[in-house]
Amino acid sequence: MTASPPSKAARIARRTLMGLTLVATVAALLFWTSRSGDGRPILYAGSAILLVALWETSRMGSLALRDLLPALLVPAVGIILLSRSAIEASGSGLGLAYALCAALAAAAYSVLFAARRLTGSSSTARIVTYLALAVVLYLTNDSRELRERLVPAFLVLAVLIALALPFVLRQPGGGRGLAIAVFLAVWIIPPLPALWLVWRTWSIGGLVAFLVCSKIGDTAGYYVGTAIGRHHPFPSISPGKTTEGCLGSLAAATAAGGVCVALDLLPGQVAQGLLAGALVNLAAQAGDLLESFVKRRVGVKDSSTMLGPSGGLLDQLDSLLLTVPAALVLWPWILPPGSD
Repeated sequence: MTASPPSKAARIARRTLMGLTLVATVAALLFWTSRSGDGRPILYAGSAILLVALWETSRMGSLALRDLLPALLVPAVGIILLSRSAIEASGSGLGLAYALCAALAAAAYSVLFAARRLTGSSSTARIVTYLALAVVLYLTNDSRELRERLVPAFLVLAVLIALALPFVLRQPGGGRGLAIAVFLAVWIIPPLPALWLVWRTWSIGGLVAFLVCSKIGDTAGYYVGTAIGRHHPFPSISPGKTTEGCLGSLAAATAAGGVCVALDLLPGQVAQGLLAGALVNLAAQAGDLLESFVKRRVGVKDSSTMLGPSGGLLDQLDSLLLTVPAALVLWPWILPPGSD
């Protein structure tokens, strides 16, 4: 006899339990970060989560046929080491992280493609591609010389791309594969290490407030949509998302921003906190829709079954992939820097 699917109440209970588990994990991480003097724990944890998320993404639906993992791991290591250098030295901006990520992804994918064509061996091609990490290590192994190394590092990457790109473009679908690799890298990789920049700018209280504003909308939107959702504004992208849930998500995050200011987690006035929360929520909902679009294109419902009823790791990170850059770009115009 085939087991009947779980009831609506059972699905909500299981998702709630998983959510509480994730909240407890994040709380432990935030406590660890608050006890550090330089915020390294949030970088270490974000980097570890990022590497697992990239492995999951490379195996997601039709993406598994493209052998994208090397083209994602190379830029990931580069951005992680760039972030480490930012801790040890004067730091680097978000724009540099995105530029370096795109260049490393393009170089890694192109080199992998060319090496596979020249050697006829996928294993040899992967080894050759991972040797591109030498460029990353050259760029980041001495944080004191980071700025001096940027120009030669980008020149080396440009040469690698120029040499390997013809092999990519001559193959049918090669340009599409390159575009997919660069898109995935730029979308997923920089935000998680950049959580450290949120901590540096607004301290641990600001980081807590940011995570609350980024994620509370997910919970509120789910429960409101489940309870009273009737209208579906994005049926072709995310059929389960409702207008009522989107509005509930926005209201919850906006209110959370004001509460975070009232609790001194964020600097400024309550009105500034309300605006900060609203902007982050709009980015979070856009991130959720973007991930839904990607999953639909590659033919999966969830990014994986890693987290049971909550789907995969990427399903839990989707909002952060846009809220981190949104906060780092927009919040300085709204909120004063935090204090330690």
